[in-house]
Amino acid sequence: ALQISVLYCKYDELAVKRLGNELLTTAKALKFARHDFLNELQLILLYIDLGKIPEAKRKILDTTDNMRQMSMLEKLGLPETEIWLTTFAWNYNPFATTMTCDIVTGTRKTQDATVVAYLKRVFDQAVNAVDAGYEYETKVEVRASATDWCIAFTVKGNMTNMQPIPKAEGDMIVEEALSSHQWTFTIRGR
Repeated sequence: ALQISVLYCKYDELAVKRLGNELLTTAKALKFARHDFLNELQLILLYIDLGKIPEAKRKILDTTDNMRQMSMLEKLGLPETEIWLTTFAWNYNPFATTMTCDIVTGTRKTQDATVVAYLKRVFDQAVNAVDAGYEYETKVEVRASATDWCIAFTVKGNMTNMQPIPKAEGDMIVEEALSSHQWTFTIRGR
């Protein structure tokens, strides 16, 4: 959560984004980040109050690992994509997200704005294919070497209403696999 404040201060020129029908300003992003962080702290306190110390420790470790994963996104070298991934759970509520990153710093040839526009098109479509009353466990894996990058989404849940993803523009490569209870979407580039 604190990484988001650093992220938005660092990329101030990119700070105004869409969140549903609202503008996502730096102040709004900080508000969401504080809210998420306070929720985590309250859950830890609840575990402590209930005498569930191992659960409290696990929650602390999970939260710090999640923050570490988010901070690794900076190495991706695609700042707009970094912001989109960081705010993904806020913009696409049905997708309960965990993220892992294995990123080597490199120079990216792909146009950052093109990646974000494409991801937005795909997930705007995906939101229309989900059951609003269900939470979809979503794993996001971000990998990058010095020469290429890959973002893979694995969504567990009924996605049978999902339409085929739109064709990618530019030099991006996309792959999709859909079964009755899992949707996998991968985008990669250089």
